[in-house]
Amino acid sequence: MVLESMLKCTRCGENYKQDRSLQLCQKCKGILYVNYDYDSIRKKLTPQDLQKRGLGIWKYSEILPITSRSNIVSLGEGGTFLHRCERLGKKLGLTNLFIKNETTNPTGSFIDRGTAVAVSKAKEFGVRALVCGVTGNLGASLAAYAAKAAMRCLVYLSGPIDQGKLYQMIAFGATIRPTKTSEEALAKAQSIGSNTMTVTPADPLFLEGEKTTGFEICEQLEWKAPDRIIVPMGNGGHLSMIWKGLKEFVSLGILEDLSTTMIGVQAAGCAPIVQAFQKGSMEVSPSDKINTIVRDICFKNPLMGDLAVKTLQESEGTALAVTDEQMLDAAHLLAKTEGIFAELAASSTIACAKRLVELGKIDPSDVVVCVITGMGLKDPIAMQRFVKRAKNLKGLIHPSAERTFSTKIGETKQLILEILSQSEQYGYFIWRELTQKFDIKIKIPTVYQHLADLEKLVLIRHTRIATIFGKPERKYYTITDRGKAMLNALKQMNASM
Repeated sequence: MVLESMLKCTRCGENYKQDRSLQLCQKCKGILYVNYDYDSIRKKLTPQDLQKRGLGIWKYSEILPITSRSNIVSLGEGGTFLHRCERLGKKLGLTNLFIKNETTNPTGSFIDRGTAVAVSKAKEFGVRALVCGVTGNLGASLAAYAAKAAMRCLVYLSGPIDQGKLYQMIAFGATIRPTKTSEEALAKAQSIGSNTMTVTPADPLFLEGEKTTGFEICEQLEWKAPDRIIVPMGNGGHLSMIWKGLKEFVSLGILEDLSTTMIGVQAAGCAPIVQAFQKGSMEVSPSDKINTIVRDICFKNPLMGDLAVKTLQESEGTALAVTDEQMLDAAHLLAKTEGIFAELAASSTIACAKRLVELGKIDPSDVVVCVITGMGLKDPIAMQRFVKRAKNLKGLIHPSAERTFSTKIGETKQLILEILSQSEQYGYFIWRELTQKFDIKIKIPTVYQHLADLEKLVLIRHTRIATIFGKPERKYYTITDRGKAMLNALKQMNASM
């Protein structure tokens, strides 16, 4: 492992010792990077050494900010496959197209790389509880790693959230508290007191894990950097950290030179980083509105936007905004040509590559790596759009398979929890309550499917089977403590919308 590393501001150059409370530079509010003794590391880390080690981010431990292997908290993150995509490449007009498939990380997202490092460092700090104030993949990932580390996890959520990610947070035992806005969520997370650590997309320790995507790409290309790497930009962190990782490999002598151009992509309905780059501005102005269904790359005021622009300019790269429909088409094309089902935000890189080829901004022979950041099964809207395109299959999809929990969507499951919070009950009684009391048009088999779903999430449990007066057996259910907590969170979330 490394010697104690320092934090350095990317804007003003101020140095700091590592501290769990440091998120930004205290002087200028710039992003902090972990800085290492590269001369010392260079003497003992070679490609030959790395090739002898197993898969995963921890093979690069000398350039990660953990001082003792005993503190590592891991679920098997990293080591994801780099696919050579001949069929997809032919469709796009690229002869050397690769996909870095981050969907195979433990919670289905590249975020696990950063979370593993942040939680491992939290263990080193002696932290007992972890907090975050953003929606989506970070909350799901932090909940999983907190569970592995036996730490408490508190997630502040704002607005609608994809069901798949919410289910993960619930299953991993996170405490969920709704807020009215993302700004409020982040502010509350950062105001938590002692013995806790707040993890944000701009946390310098979290960011260090994300750079390992770049390390792996170079290793998988036999210690060469590709011509182009295309990365989705939400807050802008992953793009910037992959670039940092490539530069570190040059500093360590692992890469001889670096001619890679970084390409960032955002949704056309919310693209503040792209707009700043195209204007030639070094500062990103917040978007005044959001007009996209793709939430994971949709941030009005991206935390690392300025650094992403700096990365694009330094690497002589470019930035592009793509439409929701282009991302949907790309997700469908990726799935049917290469067998990878990506969420729409992740598929933006395929849409971007296609568009850049059409514009003549990528040479067909370039070695191009598209980073696919998250799995499609966590993105119900992608699944629903696919089903709409296959009209003959629409009737097979369960009507509760909606995008988010809100006052309208997810109502049936919430009402079932409400009924069971009053008393232990069986399926037919629950169906009768839903149809007569709440005027929900639903069939009995569908009720039992809802019950099965809730039981898998440990929100309810069956208590007994009874036979009364020779009638068919009745399977009784009751709400669990986790179910009660979830019901309360849903009520608060719905009230805040």
